[in-house]
Amino acid sequence: MGERLMDGIKILKKLISYDTINDPTNNRFPNGKILDYLDKLLKEWNPGYRAKIFDINNYKSIYFAPTLKNPVDILFMGHLDVVPVSKEWISDPFDLKIENKIAYGRGTKDCKGSIVSCLLALKSLIEEHNHIIQKIGFYFSSDEETGGQYGAKMFFDWLKKENLSPLYVINVDGGPRVVNKRRAGFGVKIHLPSNRQKIKGRLYSKNFNTRILEDDNRHSAYFVKGCDTHAAISLSKFLHLNRNLKVHSIYGSWIKGNVIPDQITVELIDPVNEGTEFIEYDDNLAQILTALRSIVLLHVPTKIISEFGITVNPNIISYSEIDGTTIYFDVRLFLPSEEKELLIESFKAQLGSLKAITTISCPGTSGYFYTDKTSHLVSVAENVLHDYNLISDSCEQEGASDSRYTNGIPVIDLGPFGGNVHGSNEFINLESLVMFSNIYKEIIKRLIKEEK
Repeated sequence: MGERLMDGIKILKKLISYDTINDPTNNRFPNGKILDYLDKLLKEWNPGYRAKIFDINNYKSIYFAPTLKNPVDILFMGHLDVVPVSKEWISDPFDLKIENKIAYGRGTKDCKGSIVSCLLALKSLIEEHNHIIQKIGFYFSSDEETGGQYGAKMFFDWLKKENLSPLYVINVDGGPRVVNKRRAGFGVKIHLPSNRQKIKGRLYSKNFNTRILEDDNRHSAYFVKGCDTHAAISLSKFLHLNRNLKVHSIYGSWIKGNVIPDQITVELIDPVNEGTEFIEYDDNLAQILTALRSIVLLHVPTKIISEFGITVNPNIISYSEIDGTTIYFDVRLFLPSEEKELLIESFKAQLGSLKAITTISCPGTSGYFYTDKTSHLVSVAENVLHDYNLISDSCEQEGASDSRYTNGIPVIDLGPFGGNVHGSNEFINLESLVMFSNIYKEIIKRLIKEEK
């Protein structure tokens, strides 16, 4: 095992050990001590670095640069927060587990492992006594998983205001291809009032499971219609085919808006096998669940075409006898945030007769990012990947990232091999972790050389 890999494992193990789950609905926020560790580490490597900490609404982020008075040429960015864990993990998500050069842990791929890669690139440049380090900065946030409003958005606005915007941004929150565009993410909430009724029948439970083809990724943006199976949409089809059944209650392994639940359980009333007692149910709950199969097929006109189309996933369903039904959708498409009314109108068009009693809102939105393939940053990164015998053509990636907040600065997303993002047993390939430290280093050298 090489020295650089050993260094990487040591740093990754430490980063994974910090519980940086970002789950504000349950009052859980990332452990800010992880920034203290990074501050100490980078200043040990390069005492000349200066750090600025941003602390907003329980979220801390940190910016490292040779000086806080002048812009850097290249800014690396990544996020330290992670999504909650499910019970399906086979090991402790916060204790790095290594098997056959694969490292498991929450955040190994998304995106603490990628951060390790760019840190190793920096360390290598420092060891070469290279002046290039004076042109490189780093920014690490802790709220990407909840939209980046208090991290990357405010940071890039601050850079712009202070005239500190870099020439290029490399977001390590990506896969092993040059990503030059990502769809916007919208959180859409629909609500229906309670409509309690009674019927005689037999009460029984039925489970519906999510099945993802080829991997265990539960990130909603990576869901592929026609291949993957969403538990809520399976339930919807079942109710459509069995319209005589009534829904008494619903439970699910809800995690957050952009994570598909593993399983949904419904208690159903079968009126065919009549019982001796009346059982209550909510007719609006049954109707909206039945309508999900058509709602997820909504169409919105967009100016930029996505190879992934429009993704609409009902990932959280909340029901109570008093408050009624609320469903939270994760929606992905190329639509500017200021045009979210188009999305709301498209939802209304899919509701049919339920439109009159349904309230729709879009409380969470984020813009998309798009860097033209002719950009110098894109071409340099493509050439470097080609030299490493990796797929070199730039592409679109499914999920959103903090790159959407870069205010028009040329930006790409690029990171090591790994998998099970947002799912159980998330992992990163350790050899890839070292490879990408070299790739980042080479991109830096070529960009700096060609900008002289």
